Amino acid sequence: SCMIRDLDLNDEYPGGHPSDCLGALLAVAPTIGASGEQLVAAVVVSYEIILAILRSVPLRDIGWDQSIAIGIGAAAGLANLLHLDHDVVRHAIAITTVANTALRATRAGQLSMWKGAATAYAVRNAVFGVQLASAGMTGPEAPFTGRHGVVEMISGPFKLPPLGESVSDYRIPDVYTKCWPVAYSLQALVWAGIELRKQVSPDQLSSVEVLTYAFSMRESGSEPAKWDPRTRETADHSIPYVLARSLLHGTINHEAFVPESYLDPSIRPLMSIITVHANDDIEQKIRRGIVEMRLNAKDHSGRSYHVEIINPLGHEKNPLSPTQIAAKFEDLCAPVLGATRAAAALRHWSGIDTATNVKSAFDALNVAVKSGDH
Repeated sequence: SCMIRDLDLNDEYPGGHPSDCLGALLAVAPTIGASGEQLVAAVVVSYEIILAILRSVPLRDIGWDQSIAIGIGAAAGLANLLHLDHDVVRHAIAITTVANTALRATRAGQLSMWKGAATAYAVRNAVFGVQLASAGMTGPEAPFTGRHGVVEMISGPFKLPPLGESVSDYRIPDVYTKCWPVAYSLQALVWAGIELRKQVSPDQLSSVEVLTYAFSMRESGSEPAKWDPRTRETADHSIPYVLARSLLHGTINHEAFVPESYLDPSIRPLMSIITVHANDDIEQKIRRGIVEMRLNAKDHSGRSYHVEIINPLGHEKNPLSPTQIAAKFEDLCAPVLGATRAAAALRHWSGIDTATNVKSAFDALNVAVKSGDH
């Protein structure tokens, strides 16, 4: 799960990143000889549980981390993959739930390495919780609705939506896919920076106002640390840095998040002319599932420029095509595996649902480590 988050390209659903749960399933599936159909079914279980929790409980808004939902979903999906019986599943989820109530302080201020490891920690603990329950360990009888449970201590009363009773119940199609390795709320920002760059040279700008929704402003444009990112984790969640980098280079990739880039003093003057404000109209739209980002800029002569991006590529209303998904896969894999092996791996994973054993698909992704490599 830490490797899934190595670049901030994990998927997004309001409240968290459901793909963080995949580490548990990807670790276990090839060791038990699971078929592709079994793996896909377990993924669906994990995702739908996570999405149901995130839809029902505003964890991040009340100071709790998405790790809570990710861990529960990972335990449920793993239990499905292993075909555990009802009582074992109940105890596995109970153990995972009460032992992983994580604070959202993980994602505040100057962000640390823990930001990229917190959900992985929950997933690791979910695997261990499943192992414990499988070995006979019992968990609390009412981790959600009982005394000192989730409802009393964290969420208040909530009711999960239907799970798999009809096709319309499934929420996986609503999950956003990222094109850029930054926080999802900054996907539109990168596209906006690229568009503004077409209109005016960055060195001609005197001011750039970013208008966004309240959560995006609060998380990525309200703290001094976001104008002086000292860590990679802060940089990929910084509106001033991500916009300045997009304006200067016309793209955002892994090179933006090496220390030489985000610590570069020459980018600070451009960041300093960027201001961030929450906009009521944009806020109303995000509550309806519409993602918008606006830029109002001026150059040194006083000329104004305006950019508006709505539902960036990867949004549920503007999804990546299978061809674009394949291109993203190969772009990320080819530098590590080589073009030929990346194409072969893509063929395996494109047809994973029909694989009788997923091991060959994992073997296709195996990176041979040479002596002395780290």
